[in-house]
Amino acid sequence: MFQVTCPFCYHRISWLRLPFVCSGRNAPGYQACSLTVDPLRRTETRSEEEMYPAFPPPHRWGRSPRRAQCPHCRGRTGQHACPACHTPLPADFGGGFSPVIALIGAASTGKTVYLTVLANHLRTVLRDRFRADVSLYGDNARAWVADSVHAILDLGTLPALNQPADRSEPLVFQWRRRSERSPRGYRSSYLSFLDTAGESLGTQRGVMDLKFLTSVNAFIVMLDPFTLPGASERLGLPESAPRPTSNAFGVLSQVTDVLRNAEGVRRGARSTRPMAVVFAKIDAFRAYLGDDHPIFTAESTAPWHDESSSLAVHDSVRELLRTWGARDIDDHMEANYTNYRYFALSSLGRPPDYGRFRVAQGGVRPLRVADPLVWLLSQYKLVPRGRRAG
Repeated sequence: MFQVTCPFCYHRISWLRLPFVCSGRNAPGYQACSLTVDPLRRTETRSEEEMYPAFPPPHRWGRSPRRAQCPHCRGRTGQHACPACHTPLPADFGGGFSPVIALIGAASTGKTVYLTVLANHLRTVLRDRFRADVSLYGDNARAWVADSVHAILDLGTLPALNQPADRSEPLVFQWRRRSERSPRGYRSSYLSFLDTAGESLGTQRGVMDLKFLTSVNAFIVMLDPFTLPGASERLGLPESAPRPTSNAFGVLSQVTDVLRNAEGVRRGARSTRPMAVVFAKIDAFRAYLGDDHPIFTAESTAPWHDESSSLAVHDSVRELLRTWGARDIDDHMEANYTNYRYFALSSLGRPPDYGRFRVAQGGVRPLRVADPLVWLLSQYKLVPRGRRAG
């Protein structure tokens, strides 16, 4: 009942007995604490961010107090930390359900670009659409997003192919909206996104090493449609376009094996975790599918998850999978998951110049980048659900 998942290290922790982090403000007559890299935080999250010392809560029965005295500098602090990784936690963490969402995809599927565009979308388009207060937690995270948004959206430059992401910690957003049960109150949740190393999905052992998968609440699995045999035949891709080393079905199978073992799913049963299966780079198929295809229709701007529009895209993708000789993907999802949805999106909106690592002329024009997240949020009732009239 009192167990929650840390949004930074993904360990299950008790929010009743949380350690503290020194505020850096010493009591008179005592030497101030210094900023250092916490070894436990480095081990669990690979963070090199300096912080003041963490220390356990006072010995007492029940919940940790709101404030405590640093044993080193005797200063008072109210900053709690995760007991498993020592990462400072948001002030109201633990007050509501906070889903941990893993962003999974093999190398060259565009995860880092997608995460950058989605982060910008969250703080602008989705904030206004759902009248939410959205903020990014952590100085390093804010700096990473600012630099990535500037490089991709402002300068039009893209990461080099197969370039390892320079961020290993999750991006944690506070999602705060008015409570539907109490109009005067607000409900806060923390959305944690982790860009997994694509190279880990090349082998079964690599996936097994992604131990955090066992603590994840929901998944956004990015697949590259260029690996589908019937799809690649219809595209005249330039030589500079990425050639993924892992096919879509192989990635799904590897992740499923890890989840079934972690959850102890009975033979013949299916996993209940929400699974958003995303086909990226769909802009490359616009000429083939046509502008009137459901995938390229205007995105919903309603302050709820549009179930009708989402199902139309889901059914369209399912049909394309069968047309393109990828029925094994659909059969796999049906046999292993009770709650999954197909999505098609484009982070950039148009095919980039792969040779120069540049966005297409005219800038970034995202297509349906928020659809998977909005669907997942609706699964946890963090946004309302509805159907378009007619």
